[in-house]
Amino acid sequence: MKALGMIEVYSFTTAVCVADIAAKAADVKIIAFDRNRPLSPDVPAPLVMVVKMEGEVAAVRAAVEAGVEYAKSENKYIVSHVIARPDEQASSMAYLMDINKDKFNKKLPKSFFGVDYQVKNPNVAFGLLEIQGLVASIEGLDSMLKTADVSLIHTEKRLGGRLCTLIIKGAVSAVKEAVAVGENKASVLGKVYGRAVIANPHGEIAKFFDYNGDITEGKD
Repeated sequence: MKALGMIEVYSFTTAVCVADIAAKAADVKIIAFDRNRPLSPDVPAPLVMVVKMEGEVAAVRAAVEAGVEYAKSENKYIVSHVIARPDEQASSMAYLMDINKDKFNKKLPKSFFGVDYQVKNPNVAFGLLEIQGLVASIEGLDSMLKTADVSLIHTEKRLGGRLCTLIIKGAVSAVKEAVAVGENKASVLGKVYGRAVIANPHGEIAKFFDYNGDITEGKD
């Protein structure tokens, strides 16, 4: 590994958006999402996520800078760091991944360590809605699916189900409409900690989710 970049933020939604922006900003690979619990309950979201990426030193620095700018604009930034030529054991630890595969992306490996792959950019938009409570999240999901032509591609349940991120896919207009309605309905039953629409998600992000795209082994 030539360089390791890490960005720590609040909420899974923020982490996915940060990773997408970082991957679009420079030639890096997003290698993992990892998590931790906040030190205090008085935080923008009750979940700490770390986005980890690798690449050339200059590329990683540019990608981290772009991701940090977005996280700060959302008031969800915690800390970031770039390590040039990390130790082999540190590199292995960096690949540790904590993401809920659940019944979805069966192609997702347990780790991208030592895996050469190619992934296509999906020709769809992604919508994310991060909600407190399973009841509220199910109401939000039902509302989104009934509102527009979208489909569920991932659920990320954290803190014993107290925080749930729903990820849908579809045309940009459909995803925007669905997320707006889902947020409105879910917020009656639980707090919404994150919402986002990614119009053209990068393949480095799409590979983590079951969007019916291709993850194939191969050289870069």
